[in-house]
Amino acid sequence: MVRSDRFSRRSMLRFVGGATGIALVAGCTEGTGDGNDVSEEHDEDLADIADDPDVPETGWDEGWEDVDTIELEAESDGWLGKRPAAIEGQENPDLALYEGREYEFVWTNGDGDEHNLAIWDDDEAIVSSEFAEDEDETTTLTVEATDEMELFLCETHGNEMAGAIEIRTE
Repeated sequence: MVRSDRFSRRSMLRFVGGATGIALVAGCTEGTGDGNDVSEEHDEDLADIADDPDVPETGWDEGWEDVDTIELEAESDGWLGKRPAAIEGQENPDLALYEGREYEFVWTNGDGDEHNLAIWDDDEAIVSSEFAEDEDETTTLTVEATDEMELFLCETHGNEMAGAIEIRTE
């Protein structure tokens, strides 16, 4: 079940409303960034995202060799890819990372809603950023790519803001 200490009431209702038809009341919005609050009912949806990357027909496979920075914009209806060129303009883009390399995820809050960026394995967050709720606030998360990484998401919005991660070896 979702702990109520991380989600705003509006975000919680948006997150759970359509899927369950039950309105949950949420309290405080401050989060610790520990990455354990995505509801169980969305686990299957997140697993589908991780298992079935939705990559573009052309150009996606190329150009990841020299990437060390991923830039995204957070909107309640999805992540918007900014950089590298392979994800520019894509909603909830899938990412290709090379195992053992360090990556800097730079994301900007585009709508003033509460967001964070978490990288998950098949069960829980491996690492996550702090939550940001100010429009145009920029947050950076630096990670080393490991083969456990399967997807990235906003823990406030779950599968509405999630993309697969493909881990490659050199």
